[in-house]
Amino acid sequence: MNRMVCFAQHERDKGKPKGTKREIAAYKKRMRTVSTVVAFLVVFCVIIIVSFYAEDFFTGPSLRANSTGGSLGGSVNNNNTRTSLKAALIDALSDSNVNEEFTDSLNRTLQEAGFGLDVYRGSEVTVDFLERFAGGYKLVIFRVHSALSSDKQLYLFTAEPYSSEKYSRRLYLLVRVACATESSQPVFAVNWGFVKMLMTGEFNGTLVVVMGCDGASDPLIAQEFVNQGAAGYVGWSGPVLLSHSDKAVLHLVEDLYVGRQPLKEAVNDTNSKIGPDLASGSVLECYIP
Repeated sequence: MNRMVCFAQHERDKGKPKGTKREIAAYKKRMRTVSTVVAFLVVFCVIIIVSFYAEDFFTGPSLRANSTGGSLGGSVNNNNTRTSLKAALIDALSDSNVNEEFTDSLNRTLQEAGFGLDVYRGSEVTVDFLERFAGGYKLVIFRVHSALSSDKQLYLFTAEPYSSEKYSRRLYLLVRVACATESSQPVFAVNWGFVKMLMTGEFNGTLVVVMGCDGASDPLIAQEFVNQGAAGYVGWSGPVLLSHSDKAVLHLVEDLYVGRQPLKEAVNDTNSKIGPDLASGSVLECYIP
């Protein structure tokens, strides 16, 4: 019986610090200090992790860093903080063919319809910008030059000066050199393959409007925007003056989002009231999946 008691006492004594009372007290003090430090480190790590994810949540996916470390976004209308409806104006022509009246009128019309407007201007509109385009818009307007290649593919012009060494391998067959006129500076332009390969899934439920020449003349690019989620596509049937395109698109947007007309009716109404391009006879056409 005594042997069993001794054995039990031995088990209870396991793990207890050995030594004098002073040594035991010092040991307990060290353990308390270690526990405090560990607890502090745990709390500090939790704060850092929570802060990181909170920042990511509140900034959202629409603000992305470009290759030089700056933000991708252009001027942002303050309405975006109060509405989930957003439109984007990709204005590669704002430096060479500025029309602030067009931008202001577009903004007012969209505000009336409850939209916020993000404007991407001039030199911002590069190949990298299009590749990193965040999407999330109900309306995307390309105020850019565009042209058909010899094989009838439509190319959308950027505002990025052309360089023979840049993108030549990585984006072979997706970008090429383009000029608005014989005297214009050459720039990079992108085709339907670029949309297919590098703008995947960025147009969910988006209406895409191309304001340049021949926007409706290449079914491949219209279909590819739809393949990437677009709800519809609008472009011109041939060459068009920019001044006429500006006027027509403003009317189209008002019909769509203030008058709440279906896309086909809004396009027909715009062609009827604004008329065809005076120089070429081009009219707006739409593609609806």
